[in-house]
Amino acid sequence: MLSDVRAVVFDLDGTLLDRRRSFEGFVREQWERFGSLTAVDREQYVQTLIERDRDGYAPRDELFTGMIAQFDLPSSLAGTLLTDSRAAFPSACVLFPDAAQTLSSLRASGRKLGLITNGSVRMQSAKLACLELSPLFDTILISDAEGMSKPERQIFARALERMDVTPAHAVFVGDHPDVDVAGARAAGLRAIWRRDPGVSRVVEADAVIEELSELLPLLGLE
Repeated sequence: MLSDVRAVVFDLDGTLLDRRRSFEGFVREQWERFGSLTAVDREQYVQTLIERDRDGYAPRDELFTGMIAQFDLPSSLAGTLLTDSRAAFPSACVLFPDAAQTLSSLRASGRKLGLITNGSVRMQSAKLACLELSPLFDTILISDAEGMSKPERQIFARALERMDVTPAHAVFVGDHPDVDVAGARAAGLRAIWRRDPGVSRVVEADAVIEELSELLPLLGLE
């Protein structure tokens, strides 16, 4: 079905990067690093921040302010924790277990690889550096640097233009039903949904995968 694909474009967070596992690991480490947080039960702190984070879609500047008020901690701590998260979160990031091997296999097959990620240049570039992902891609687009973001069709078009591939010969792989899958399809690409267990509704995609390694047989690679 997808054997004619010449370029595979990926989302980062939740698709290649196991963001939920990464964020939980970071929050646990942060609780241990800051003695002033030990007034709060660790598990309560972790679960509260996970809920407030909303898989990274919550405004960063508000991530810690509500939590600080909830636990009656010094208001000045919110800025300190935000600064710490910007500095320390990238090094806590981990890929899904089969991500690196899947990307390597796709490169070896001659497919072009692209990455489109929404977020700040500072944070997303730091994640890519810590994960050592950049050399695997022919082009990387970070919304902050491009002045546009998914699901805008222009950012998908820009990625394909840089790889010199038409939408008909490209596929996008992402975990978000609207930002990734619907956005890519509206831009003329086929879209593969990396299924998010937290999404119960039907997602209109050209294919659905549970693991990244499932891409290989879909593209005619074994």
